[in-house]
Amino acid sequence: MNFSRLIKSESYRKGTVLSVLFNIVSKGILFLLTIIIARHFGSDIKTDIYFFVFATMVLFSGFVNSIDMAVLIPESMRLREEEGEKPAEAFLNYFLLIYFFIGVLFTVFMYFFGTRVFGLISRFSEADIETYRHYFWIGSFFFIFHVLTNYLNAILTSLKYFSLPMIISSFKSGIVIVCIFLLKEEYDVMSVILGGLISYGINLGVQLYVLKKIAGWTFIIKSPGIRKKVWSNAFYAELGQITTVASSLFPLYLLSGFGSGIISVMNYGKNIADIPNTLVTAQFTNVSGIKLNEQIAAEDYAGMNSIFLKTAKLLVFLLVPMGFYLFVFARPVVELFYQSGNFKAADVDAAAVFLKLLAVTIFSVGINAAVTRVFIAVQAIKQAFFYQLLLNILLIAAIWICTGYYGAYGYPYAVIIMNIINCFAMYFICRKLVMYINYAALLKYTGLIVLVNGVIASGLYVAAGYTGLHGLWQLLIGFLLYLFLLLILNKKFKLNAELSQIITYAKQKFY
Repeated sequence: MNFSRLIKSESYRKGTVLSVLFNIVSKGILFLLTIIIARHFGSDIKTDIYFFVFATMVLFSGFVNSIDMAVLIPESMRLREEEGEKPAEAFLNYFLLIYFFIGVLFTVFMYFFGTRVFGLISRFSEADIETYRHYFWIGSFFFIFHVLTNYLNAILTSLKYFSLPMIISSFKSGIVIVCIFLLKEEYDVMSVILGGLISYGINLGVQLYVLKKIAGWTFIIKSPGIRKKVWSNAFYAELGQITTVASSLFPLYLLSGFGSGIISVMNYGKNIADIPNTLVTAQFTNVSGIKLNEQIAAEDYAGMNSIFLKTAKLLVFLLVPMGFYLFVFARPVVELFYQSGNFKAADVDAAAVFLKLLAVTIFSVGINAAVTRVFIAVQAIKQAFFYQLLLNILLIAAIWICTGYYGAYGYPYAVIIMNIINCFAMYFICRKLVMYINYAALLKYTGLIVLVNGVIASGLYVAAGYTGLHGLWQLLIGFLLYLFLLLILNKKFKLNAELSQIITYAKQKFY
C-alpha cells in the first residue's frame, strides 16, 4: 500500500471519513493513557500538579497557536492560489521560525521564574510548589512541543493530509504508555511527564520528515512580504485568545485551592465528557474549514451555507445522543474506566458528577466550532474578538459566582449556563456578520434533536432503575438500545441524511 496516498485525502468526504476513523483510534489510545494514569497513580497532589502543568501549557501554547487556523493557514492558501507554492512555504516557514524562538524564550524564562509563575496562577501551597518544583520546570517543556507540533499539524491539514496528525498521535500516546510502565517504579508521576516529552520529540521529527520527504516542503527561511491585514487579524486573534486563556485558567486556579485530588477527578470526568468532541468535532470542522476557505475565495455563499448546515447538523445529531448517554450512565462509565485500588469510591463519585454535568451541553461545543470556522473563512477576526471578549468575561464571572455557591461543582454549572447563552447569542452574531448563514435553521434542528434524545434518554433512565443491571452489562445494553432507537427514528423521520451518506461511503471503501 502506498502510505502517502493513504494519508493524503483525495476528496473532502474521504478526508472526513478517514480522519474521523483514524481519530477514533488516536483518541482511544489517548484515553487509555488517562485510564492508566488514574489506575496507577489515583488522585493526589502529584497528579493534581501534573494535570495543572499540562493544562496550563496547553492553554499557553493555544494562545500562540490561535492564529494558525484563524489567520496563517487562510493567508497561506491565498498565497498558494495567487502566487504559487514557494511564497506560501516561505510565509509559513517564517512563522515556524518565530514559534521556535518563542518556545525557547518561554522555556528559559520558566527555568528561572517557573515556580514563581505557578505560585501566582494557582492556589497550591508554597510547600507543595517547592517540593514538586521539578514537575513544574520539566513540564514547561510541553509548551515548545505543543506550539511546534500544533502548527505543523495545521500546515499538514491545509495540504489535505487530514489523517496524518491522528496516525502520529496514536504512536505518540503509545510511547507515553510504554514509558509509564518502564519508568513509574523509579520516577512515579514524573514518568508521565518524561514519556510525554519523549513522544512529542518523536512526533515533531516525524512531522518534519513527512513535510520534507512526502509533501516536498523546502525549509527555506526568508522574510516574506506580509500584508498589514494579516498582522491586524493576528493581533485581534491573539487579543481575543487572552480572555479565552483566562477563562480556562481561572477554574484551574480555583480548583487548586479545593483540596488534594480535586483537579485530578475533574480532569478524569472532563476527559470522558470531551470524548465526543475530540472524536468527531475537530475532524469535521477541520475538513469543512478548508472547504469554506475555498468557497469564500470563490464567493460561493450558498455553498458556504450548505457546508455549514451539513457539518453543524451532523455534529448536533452525533453529539446530543452522546451527551445524553453519558449523563444517564455517568457513574457506571467512570467505574468501568477508572475504579481501582488507587482510585477510591469517593473519587468515582466526584468524577461522575463532573462527567454528568459537563456532558449536558457538549453539543454546543460542536456548534461553536462550526460557526468559528465560518468566521475564520470570512476573516471576521476583529468583530469576533469583541464577542469572544464579552463571552469569556461572563464565563469568568459565572465560574466565580457558581463556585461560591456550589464549591468545585460550580465550574460545570457555569459552563452549562454560558454554553446555553452562547448557542442563542450566536444567532444574532451570525445575522450581523454572515447573514447568508441560516443559523436559525440550525437552532430549530437542534431543538428537535434535543427533544427526540431527551425522550429516549428519559426512558433509558427510568428503565435502568428497574433492570437491576450494573457495570458493563448496563452500559452495553443501554448503548445498543439507545443506538437502535436512534437509528430507527433517523430512518423513519430522516433526521440526518448526511450521516446515512457517510455510512454508505464508508461501507463502499472498506467492505
